[in-house]
Amino acid sequence: MYNDVIQLLDQHRLKEAFTQLIALVEKTENWELKPAVESLQTTYNYMVQYAAQGMEDPGRENLYAQIHRGIYELADRVEFIGKLKNGYGHKSDTYRKFKRFATETYGQLKTSLESATEDLEVSNLMYTDAQQLQAKQRELYQQQERMTDQLFDKTWISDCWTEEEAKEANELLVSVLVPAHVLAVFVSAVTLNLMALFDPRKFQFLLNAYRQRTELVINQRALVGLALAVYYQEKRLAQYPELTAALSLWTEDPQVIEQLHSIQLLLLISRETEKIDRRMREEIIPQMMHNSQLLEKDLNIEEIDIEELEDKNPEWEKNMKKISENIRELGELQMEGADTYMGTFAQLKSYPFFHQAAHWFYPFNRQTPAIADLFATDEIKEKSFLNIMLQSPTFCNSDKYSFCLTLNSLPHSQRNMLTEDLGEHNEMMQETFDKMQSDEMNQEKANTVARQYMHDLYRFFKLWMFRNEQHDMFTDELALWKCTALRPLILAGTYQKQIADFLFSKEYLPEAAELYIQLSITQSNDPDIWQKLGFVYQKQKKYDEAIQAYIQADLLKPDHIWTLKHLAQCYKRSGNYPKALEYFQRVEQSQPENLNLLLQIGQCLAILREYDKALAYFFKVEYLEKTPANAQRAIGWCYFMTGKYPEAHRFYEKLLESEEPQTSDWLNNGHVYAAEKNIPKALECYREVMKSCKTHDDFLKIYLADKEVLLEQGISETTIYLIPDLLS
Repeated sequence: MYNDVIQLLDQHRLKEAFTQLIALVEKTENWELKPAVESLQTTYNYMVQYAAQGMEDPGRENLYAQIHRGIYELADRVEFIGKLKNGYGHKSDTYRKFKRFATETYGQLKTSLESATEDLEVSNLMYTDAQQLQAKQRELYQQQERMTDQLFDKTWISDCWTEEEAKEANELLVSVLVPAHVLAVFVSAVTLNLMALFDPRKFQFLLNAYRQRTELVINQRALVGLALAVYYQEKRLAQYPELTAALSLWTEDPQVIEQLHSIQLLLLISRETEKIDRRMREEIIPQMMHNSQLLEKDLNIEEIDIEELEDKNPEWEKNMKKISENIRELGELQMEGADTYMGTFAQLKSYPFFHQAAHWFYPFNRQTPAIADLFATDEIKEKSFLNIMLQSPTFCNSDKYSFCLTLNSLPHSQRNMLTEDLGEHNEMMQETFDKMQSDEMNQEKANTVARQYMHDLYRFFKLWMFRNEQHDMFTDELALWKCTALRPLILAGTYQKQIADFLFSKEYLPEAAELYIQLSITQSNDPDIWQKLGFVYQKQKKYDEAIQAYIQADLLKPDHIWTLKHLAQCYKRSGNYPKALEYFQRVEQSQPENLNLLLQIGQCLAILREYDKALAYFFKVEYLEKTPANAQRAIGWCYFMTGKYPEAHRFYEKLLESEEPQTSDWLNNGHVYAAEKNIPKALECYREVMKSCKTHDDFLKIYLADKEVLLEQGISETTIYLIPDLLS
């Protein structure tokens, strides 16, 4: 029924939409919204009556637009409330709990949070006893946590804000006494709510949060929230020109554009997380574990065995090289912003701390009650592994909490290993610490904060115990540039090519093609764009389109070997062998000793039945190639096609005597015998082919594929069809 209302609104059939909406209200028993629906319907009826009387009304268009979007809003609210009110699961239970019991308003929560901050500030003056001070501060932080959780839940399951609620929420946002980490959680709750239910006041709240708060932990979350709200609610947002106008102003702000570009790349990189996790589990970690003995300890000069050094297994160096490559690849992925620790920390999210939805969005804070005891003493040294890990911008907030919660459960002796100074001898960790110290809190950079937040979001949607109750945003494309309101921002300047190149590098070919097509129009003189567009088409087997793109690249950057090779490949795969030969031979002028190229030229000549020329190329490859099997197969085929059967046998026998003869070698040698009318020998070869076929039908498929060739060599059609029967 809800979908019927939306469909009618999309068609501007407002009168029918009202009828369906009232029926929806009654069906879902959303009696609190019925007066609002009836009031809006009355306004609409008056407008219709005035219009029927032919009365001029300069404000009619605006009023119609307000009513139209008002029905959308009410329909969305009825659906949203109905699902929570009548649904099952954690979120519905939370909604019913808030409806059943009187909860604090945003204004009251603001007052309580401000009081807690003030009490924390004066607690040092009020308590001289250290234990009493610690107990009081723990109590105040617990109180702050309860209010933060309440603020999150209240917002997460809220209906559209009233004017008063929006006013109080914005007053809370600008309060200097409400900690930034609390407001960050608040912004996350608004984001999740907006993704499910569009609320213009909440959208404006996020705009205010981005503009008015200088703390990156707040404004970067607000910007991510705005981007996601536009992506999921683009249709609703279009009903509010004042909000789209506010976004359009950002086209003049290079900082916003740069930050949105970073957010878009992070969303795209999140597509790779499962692949990275799988590689870590199945390849990288097993490989490193297998060779762990090579990394166990530093060499001691007294323990070196000269014989061992002289007789070192070359496999060790190979394995070490592979480990180094894996580590370097991980480093490059981290530099991109990839989530390389998802799998590592996924098993550490079962602590009670993570049962509460809000806690997945807590910025890391050592005073958070669940981990505060870990930092209550001076046991943690400045240059300890724990300190370095917690200061590292590599780990997201959620993973830092996981690490600390795990540490809490360890025996004291094991915990000490991670809280003591690493010592000067560990140069690598020392350098890491020094770099962090000199980098002036690298994690405060906007893109780092945004990346950590994206990883927090990913863990919430993938690992939270009630994750199946909600739609997983990370199963969506998250291509922000496809939204009308964000497109001019995401694809501004050079950013469009950067996104296209990223998609190209990760083989998201249809999306990359879309962007390269647009770039080929706006930057038509850039050969790199035409080359990449051609390659994307080629990978999608769209050879005609690829050829056109490569021709443009060749015009702009003539005789580029890479372009010529790919043009030749596309012509060959599309069956245009004369053109393929033309471009292969242009490449040959620069690479006359390229054996693969010579083989390709020979193949084109053979297909064009210029066998003598083809043989010249194949013989050259056979002479120069260390493993000339492919050239020998081609030579054998050319001799067969030219009726030189003894010569053909000579090359096929060479292949059959090799360590790894192919099925095609037996098949083609059988063809030669059949052409010589030596049917018994032909049958011997074909029986070898049948051994590699699962069924008789499989044999028929590959055998009859050469029917035209066999007829050309003078084998009668009757013989061709008799041979399979002779084998069975």
